Amino acid sequence: MPHFTHMHLCSRRTRSRLLRAALALAAVVAAPVAAAASCTDTAFVDTIAESAWVNLDVQPSQGTQGVREALRQAQAQHPNQPVRIRLAPGTYADNLGNEIYAQRMQRGAANPLWLVATDGAPNATVLLHGLNFLGVSYLAIEGVTIGPATVGAWNGTSHADPQPVQAAAGIHVAGAALNGRTNAVRNGQLDLTVYGRYEPSHHILVRRVTIQNLFDREELDAETSPGQSMDGMKFNQVQDLWVVDSTVRQTTRHGIDNVGVHRAAFCRNLVAQIGGGLGIEAKGGSVDVLYDSNTFWRVRRVELGGEDTDATYYFSADGRWDYEALRTVARNNLIIDAREAALEFSGCADCTAIANTIVYTPAYQPPSDGGTIYGGDAIRVHDSRVLSADDGAGNDCQTWDEAQQDYVTAEPCWGVGAQAPAPVNRVLRNANVTVVNNVFSAEGGTLGSGGGAVVPCPLNMADGNATLSFNGNYWWNAGKALPVEGCTPLPEGAQSKWPGAGATESAVAGGNVDGSSTGRLGSSALALARPRSGSAAIGLPVSHASQPAEDRLGAPRETSGTGSVAGALLGTQMESDRLFAYAERLYPQFFPGHAVSSTGYGYYYRYYPLSQTYIGTAGGRLYLLGPALTGGQVADYGPVEQWLPLAAEAGY
Repeated sequence: MPHFTHMHLCSRRTRSRLLRAALALAAVVAAPVAAAASCTDTAFVDTIAESAWVNLDVQPSQGTQGVREALRQAQAQHPNQPVRIRLAPGTYADNLGNEIYAQRMQRGAANPLWLVATDGAPNATVLLHGLNFLGVSYLAIEGVTIGPATVGAWNGTSHADPQPVQAAAGIHVAGAALNGRTNAVRNGQLDLTVYGRYEPSHHILVRRVTIQNLFDREELDAETSPGQSMDGMKFNQVQDLWVVDSTVRQTTRHGIDNVGVHRAAFCRNLVAQIGGGLGIEAKGGSVDVLYDSNTFWRVRRVELGGEDTDATYYFSADGRWDYEALRTVARNNLIIDAREAALEFSGCADCTAIANTIVYTPAYQPPSDGGTIYGGDAIRVHDSRVLSADDGAGNDCQTWDEAQQDYVTAEPCWGVGAQAPAPVNRVLRNANVTVVNNVFSAEGGTLGSGGGAVVPCPLNMADGNATLSFNGNYWWNAGKALPVEGCTPLPEGAQSKWPGAGATESAVAGGNVDGSSTGRLGSSALALARPRSGSAAIGLPVSHASQPAEDRLGAPRETSGTGSVAGALLGTQMESDRLFAYAERLYPQFFPGHAVSSTGYGYYYRYYPLSQTYIGTAGGRLYLLGPALTGGQVADYGPVEQWLPLAAEAGY
């Protein structure tokens, strides 16, 4: 018998709507694919000739209002020229009563805007309120410190001066909804040519910035804050983003929060003592995000993906709406004493954690509530979801009003916000999770500790059915077996080692973090994560496309084979690499950008083409060569060991 298919005929209007939606989705999918951001990209401000800059100078006596006025002047008087706003060192008091806000600074590669401290050392140029930008492009923020280095003594209810800073974020950069006041519901159906579309902020650089002590005056500190309302950095609907060589410490919510971020690199940052949020996350349709060579200490989790996204703020690059993040890579990171879990995959598709070192120090104690442990896991794999207004999700957005020449609030955004028929309550599942070539070391044997029904686990997979690929990892639990009961079985490959299967000692030097200063925090973290000589983690790594070609400090590494090392650090020539990293951070005028170490002519060295400068070591001594520093002659700067205390105080 013939097979008949019953076809439902559409009206001309419905066919037109469906065609528009299909064409819009096709345009998104077929759009040229830009290269993912990396830690070796040349910053766009570094390509501008020195003579081309228009310089606007601001003094501390002008306060935060002076900074805001310089931003306005740059846009009003020099919209087509590259503008550098130079902040003199000192403290910029908050004389606005709110954040330094600027909007619609839409510039290009030839005319960027660069807000830069003339002295970029931490705590040299201090803003006592945050920076907030909406609808901007080709914006660089460099060298500033936001928040005081320390707060005054605590008497049980308040602090003496100096006070912590209260800001929604130290730095906030956001895109804006396109046609946010247009109703996206047509004949009861959601029109995705309207709903969820954003004009992103793009080409944003945050370099050598310090953000610290953001919490309420009535709170002891940010880490224990019940408020959970202040982020270190927040980026939503942003494309082509670099955050490098920066510090976030003591903020009440997230360290670095990303929602709908496409093509972003977070490199060589320190994030520590974060409150109720996450050390870092990238969710809400984020694509091609890289966490590379960062240090995290006492954060809740390092998140690949994110903890649920409000439907209104999901920014899809491909129309899929089925992941928090796509192709996130975390590599070369040090994650120390994470409260709940070192690594969590949440709604993350095709995501990879590779060549990281995760340490729970001897001083670490898993968090508990009423005697029940709720943290201390090494890895968690959990699904996420799209939140609705019934869950408390936001409905409003900012959108450009051409008639008013201003951003206005649309509520609900696109006439729908976070309510049906928007894609609310969707489950965003993990898919293709890869964990390879890492070191996991519980120096105090905390994995499986506590004796209750819930124990800290190597792997905690609560839901979903994502494919897990584990191999080349080294596990240590102070000589104890890894727990099995109450934990998800580890799907480790043949190259991995764990207690009872080739792991006979810790792979790292061990010790505790010195949090008495931010510099000592960073350097002690590097010291305790240093590989032991002859470690069994040598030769473990498996070949993988995301394996980094350098380690956490910039030492060249073999990516697999007998000379390769699992984890974030190689440990060879580490004193030299500490000095090189110190020079890059504190003296960028001579050592601009980031270079990878090499060996040649008897030296272990790095070369910086922008300044034509070499820094190297040989025979335990430090040498420099460059036109500005040494007049083109090799100069001996003395024993390496005399410089190491300075590097340690600076975080290296």
